Amino acid sequence: MAMHIINQPHDQTKAVNDAIRYPNLETMISVPLGIGEFYEACKDYPILFTKNQEGDWLAIALLGFNDKNVYLDENRRFKKGKYLPAFLRRYPFVLVQNEGQEGFSLGIEEDALEELTASNQQRALFKDDKTPSDLTKNTLDFLVRFQGELHACNTFIKELETWELLVQQSANVLDEEGKAHTINGFFTLNEEKLAHLSEKKKLDIYKKGATPFMTAHLISLSNIRRLGL
Repeated sequence: MAMHIINQPHDQTKAVNDAIRYPNLETMISVPLGIGEFYEACKDYPILFTKNQEGDWLAIALLGFNDKNVYLDENRRFKKGKYLPAFLRRYPFVLVQNEGQEGFSLGIEEDALEELTASNQQRALFKDDKTPSDLTKNTLDFLVRFQGELHACNTFIKELETWELLVQQSANVLDEEGKAHTINGFFTLNEEKLAHLSEKKKLDIYKKGATPFMTAHLISLSNIRRLGL
């Protein structure tokens, strides 16, 4: 199972993200993660497994509960030192599958287009000769790699399902006022089954490269109880 760390995009892309704020960030309570993000994300967020509307597995970083993102400061930015998931860093860009041919094109969220195309050379999408700027090329590369990591994450979780190592869970979180909130509909590793795997099965899992990501997921679960702090 290959892993490629999703690093921060090019400095120019960072400049865009600093200038254009992700909409509805205050109420965003989860974002999808690529497989290469597990090592950093597990330090700050619970990493949980779930399915999207199409029935595909994905891993999410849980950012809050009760429609409140608890990782933001008073300036609507992620608290200092917290890992910023690639799904948020890519905004306002999206990857668009080319119709009738291989490859992808770079799309832009419509609501951010006016800000992005303002007269700022650092954020220009095209050079004077109409060829793609470094911002465009680096962002497209970033998104293609992120897409690959989302796919690898889906494959990883399907392996866990095949090995019958997933269990559906719920969790109770206390808010600042001491009121309990229940989080439902997610899956985690079944630690009891994991503890009773045969040595052969453990070796098979290790050879597939899944063990480090399973460990990162388990480490991340302790962050659930910190959501209400």
